[in-house]
Amino acid sequence: MSDPTGSFDDEPEQEITEEEREGLRQDLVDVQVLKEVLGPKGLKGTVFYCPDCDEDHYLAWDLLAGNLKEMLEQGESPVHEPAFEPDPDEYVSWDYARGFLDGYESFEREDMSEAAAGLVLALRDRGWPPSEVKRLLVELGIDVNFPPADGH
Repeated sequence: MSDPTGSFDDEPEQEITEEEREGLRQDLVDVQVLKEVLGPKGLKGTVFYCPDCDEDHYLAWDLLAGNLKEMLEQGESPVHEPAFEPDPDEYVSWDYARGFLDGYESFEREDMSEAAAGLVLALRDRGWPPSEVKRLLVELGIDVNFPPADGH
């Protein structure tokens, strides 16, 4: 998505397709994760360049989430007031934020895979049969395919 605010388009509003709605719902989830991960690091939101006014628009995480919700509910983004003297160092571009999120989620998956592998090995070392290990992983929603250990 290049402009989650929807405020930079000159074209008349058209009905949002189900595919676009799904993209907006995913963007809304992404904004919440970005707020949780980047907020504590001092990053307040995202910045978008507006070709109409030739200025950057700074949107705090909550304002961006509100815009996305309104786009889902109303089919268009609300008009918003510009941020009051924002510090550019406290905002990142949407492209940067999405790239960060992709890397964060990839690292999280790798980290989870290592933790799951450690859990499997620890349970096997404690004498758990492979079927019980697999059942526990399924119950926990962990998708791991480890070959059975020798002798188990």
